[in-house]
Formats: sequence, structure tokens, C-alpha cells
Amino acid sequence: MTEPIQFLVLHGYTVLCIVVFAEQVGLPLPAAPLLLAAGALTGSGTMNLPASISLAVVAAIMADLVWYGLGRQQGSKVLSLLCRISIEPDSCVRRTENVFVRHGPRSLVIANLVPGLSTVAPPLAGIFGMRVSLFFLFDGLGAFLWVGTYTGLGYVFSDQLDPVVVYALQRAPGSWCSW
Repeated sequence: MTEPIQFLVLHGYTVLCIVVFAEQVGLPLPAAPLLLAAGALTGSGTMNLPASISLAVVAAIMADLVWYGLGRQQGSKVLSLLCRISIEPDSCVRRTENVFVRHGPRSLVIANLVPGLSTVAPPLAGIFGMRVSLFFLFDGLGAFLWVGTYTGLGYVFSDQLDPVVVYALQRAPGSWCSW
């Protein structure tokens, strides 16, 4: 077993929560590879599938709740800040508001699967005054869809995880992961 996988076996649930929360808050930490790894580790019996999915979903909802609250309190200032740091700041506010107005709460269900929308959908829900209960329902469905998709793929392809990690470590210049 490779060192990164051993590390995940020992600290998987904690790392999963931290990375999912951090990505959903907007930090540049990709959670998808970790969700795939968690799924693969559940497939091998090393981690528990319901616990992995539940913890990741809760972490995603908690981070989205932070943005929702900021949207409710700060209004469009939050969206302007997010769009200033985006790749296309000029069309960001208009485009994201149009998506949310057109699709409403349903946009939260697919937000995590659409780059860019995952960061701005929760504050938009707050800005537009969506009820908290409705936010939890749709955001929870979206978080479950996102986490379940990646964890499920990792579970299905669990036999291939170790060879892929070994190959990636051999091909990487230097040691990109020194766990």
C-alpha cells in the first residue's frame, strides 16, 4: 500500500471533512480526487461508505451555509467579491444571477457539478432570501449528488486505485507527496 493511501486509511474521515469543507468555502483544494479515494477505500473495506458520504455531505453543507449566511447579511457585496476574483469578472454577476433567477433552488442541486456555480449559488440563495429549510433541502440534495457521484465512482473502480497512485507517483517529477 502506498504512503498516500496509508495516510488516508489512518486519517481519512478527518481529511475528507477538511478538504471538502475547504473546497466548498472556496480554497483551491480539489476534493474530487479525495472523494474518489474515499470511495475506493470503502470498496476495499478500509473505510465505511455511509460514514464517508455522510461526513462529506455535512462538510459541504456547512461550508455552503457559511456562504448562504454571508449572502443574507452582506447581499451583493459578497457576490461582487467572488466575481472580482473570478476569471470573467465582467459577466460573472449578471450570468450567475440569471442562472439562479431562471432555475431558482434547483440550481443548488447541480451547483457542485458546474464549475463556478458551486461557489456563487449559496450566497445567491441568501441574497434572494431563500428560506433556510429550502436551502438545506436543495443544497443537501446537491451535496449528496456531488459526493455520491465521486465516491460511487471510486467505489466501483476500487481495484484500480492502488495501481493508479503508484503509477502517478512514479511519473511525477520529484516527490509530490511525501506522506
